[in-house]
Amino acid sequence: MIIDMRLRPPLETWVTKSQFRRGTVFYPTRVGFPRPASAEERSIDLLLNEMDEAGITLGVIMGRQSNEPQGSIPNDEIAACVGQFPDRFVAWAGIDLSQPMDWCLNEIRRCIKLPGFKGVSIEPTIAREPSIRRPDDRRLYPIYEECVRLEVPVNITMSAALQLPAGRPYEDSSPIPLYRVAKDFPTLQIHVAHAAWPWVMEMIGIAFVCPNIWVSPDQYMIPEIPDAQEYLRAANNYFQDRTLFGTAYPSKPHKEMVQRYRSWGWSMGVLEKVFYENALRLMNIN
Repeated sequence: MIIDMRLRPPLETWVTKSQFRRGTVFYPTRVGFPRPASAEERSIDLLLNEMDEAGITLGVIMGRQSNEPQGSIPNDEIAACVGQFPDRFVAWAGIDLSQPMDWCLNEIRRCIKLPGFKGVSIEPTIAREPSIRRPDDRRLYPIYEECVRLEVPVNITMSAALQLPAGRPYEDSSPIPLYRVAKDFPTLQIHVAHAAWPWVMEMIGIAFVCPNIWVSPDQYMIPEIPDAQEYLRAANNYFQDRTLFGTAYPSKPHKEMVQRYRSWGWSMGVLEKVFYENALRLMNIN
């Protein structure tokens, strides 16, 4: 059993976005990975076949309401996909931080009631509202408070790779502001997609002192990526229960990503936690 904590199926809205379009900064898979056939054909059926071939049982569709070129997708479109394939996908609701806070909170409450929705996803560093740049912006605190009240985790996507195409400052990708959020909301479970690469040691240091932060390096935890071995070392020694697997599909193909993760020198029993046990716990899936 393997749970992919970050993928984007070829849904109607997403196939118009950068990762499914040729000639965009996100289109190449880089470092020698083949382009997934399902991404080329924009086929969910092929995607499910590729997941089966890789041994991936469940995919987590991370909602997105962000600045271009990453763009956004309606949560209802994601909900329709989860409804069509309830045994293969779950979802985290994307929240548009440019909307009034009442709208954000109502959208969280609405989506968490939908079948298959397990969390909330925000991307402050590439938000549509340009004045929001960091996750410790006090304007976001009602969102964290609502997640605590509803007992659902929040995903905060962080990586310098997000900043370049969005034209946002490089330093905004630093995970250091997460420390304040984690300390101000000690019962809030914070999933960090992309694990703030390339701020690897900063991410590890913050997760070391904040037990409510979950590290999800996804496409950056492969041998070809600089410093990726530090995520492995941390997982083997400190974060066995808070490191998770992801592909960031369609940026990376499923089979090859599973092979790359298996190629690392895991301590006994850790890979099973990274592949699925930690994800089940984070999302309260029995």
